[in-house]
Amino acid sequence: MTNRWAILALIMAAQTMANVGPLGIPSIAPLIREDLGLSMAQAGSFISAYYIGPSLISLPAGWMADRWGVRTSMAGGQAIIAIGLVAVAGSQAFTPLVILMIIAGAGYGILNPTTTKAGISWFPRRQRGTVTGLKQVGLPLGGALGALLMPPLALRVGWRGAVVLAASIVALLAVITWLLYREPPEPEQGARSPRPVALRRVLASRDLWLVSVATFTFAGMQTVWMGFLVLYLAEVVKIPLIAASRFLVMAQVTGAFGRVAFGVLSDRVFGSRRRIVLMIAGLGSAACSVAMAGTGPGTSWWLLAALALAFGFVGIGWNGVQHTLLAEIVGIRAAGTAVGLGLAISS
Repeated sequence: MTNRWAILALIMAAQTMANVGPLGIPSIAPLIREDLGLSMAQAGSFISAYYIGPSLISLPAGWMADRWGVRTSMAGGQAIIAIGLVAVAGSQAFTPLVILMIIAGAGYGILNPTTTKAGISWFPRRQRGTVTGLKQVGLPLGGALGALLMPPLALRVGWRGAVVLAASIVALLAVITWLLYREPPEPEQGARSPRPVALRRVLASRDLWLVSVATFTFAGMQTVWMGFLVLYLAEVVKIPLIAASRFLVMAQVTGAFGRVAFGVLSDRVFGSRRRIVLMIAGLGSAACSVAMAGTGPGTSWWLLAALALAFGFVGIGWNGVQHTLLAEIVGIRAAGTAVGLGLAISS
């Protein structure tokens, strides 16, 4: 496979299916809570546990992708996610389930910076914000598919069966990635030094650290919304589970649109000035979070829908621009390491 758009399609498929299971789990958290006898706080912690994995592994994973290539890291990351999810489905208690979610998250920590490097390597600078935004659509799109499909599936075959089915799709994509992905021709990657960029040079970048720390707060808001929205609506606002999961779907869908829109804005409207887009996203996320904190039983579903849609766009839509900015700060040869550092801090 040597066509850049076919490569982008493969990257998007990998990102999307890798997120169906992990990000669909919050939508079936009430069922897991009932089965394992968990508290609300425990049931809402699955996503937080999942993102511990990327925070631990993203930097070394990005470094490995820079030095050893994309294909092995992409396929390996997906394989680890699949294995972790199958093990999660067999968990009988909270502690092993959380540990296994961390392991599955480590797989995503390998996959995510690697797919960013792949997209940036295959496309020129003028298209990178848009391409990375499209690639990052996989997270909210996969989350939306998970929130849409996993509750009815779990009610039919049990939450364990739903998680195993999601894992099997990730495993299939791992095999397809290994068979089809190819590194870009030299001209697509630009001038390359025979020696890789030293890790210490990446770690010494002041701008890289500033962007990573700033987006840590964005990621915190995003994680809370994804992990607790269904639980909050079901337990506090008293909305039925299936209906509550639909609000999560709304947020994930507008998040997918936001990732493309912010990428296009950063490329075409702001002339690759990525920081402006991130500032808009941060302010919008904070406003939506404050508004949601004021809701409760009796709150209009129209207001809840508006907040879910708005937060999805600004609070989930910024990630692609973050990845692009991190990679451009240090250059394409160290893109994996740079994105890995950013994800290690902001996950």
